[in-house]
Amino acid sequence: MKFIVSTLLFCSVLLTSSLCYADITPLITQEQFLKSQQSSNKQSSNISIIDVRSVEEFNDGHIPGAINIPHNQIQDHLELLLTLQRQPVVVYCRSGRRAAIAEKAMAELGLKDVHHLEGDWLSWQEKSLPVSTKHERITTK
Repeated sequence: MKFIVSTLLFCSVLLTSSLCYADITPLITQEQFLKSQQSSNKQSSNISIIDVRSVEEFNDGHIPGAINIPHNQIQDHLELLLTLQRQPVVVYCRSGRRAAIAEKAMAELGLKDVHHLEGDWLSWQEKSLPVSTKHERITTK
């Protein structure tokens, strides 16, 4: 009986903690992001994508056009982030944990149109979507 109660308690904690992170920012699928990126090129409206992985991970490959701001350096890039307040921002990391941390920090800075890339980098790679290794847009110090 004690085992069953412990198991139920553990499961409820896992369920509620994942729901808390899910409410931080809305998800955008890779397909939705690619479509919005294509339409933004035609309409000249900006959609920024921010890769919050480490510089080394970013240099190994990232989504084309991504800006690299490691999740633990969000506060260091306040000036850049404030310029993005009036446009949609998509955030991703390797699997989602660091992106959730960065999204929370961005919300605290006042960014309102922030989306989380569903599946993050792992899913992007699994689907063989475009990858870049160009380093001209790295913004980390």
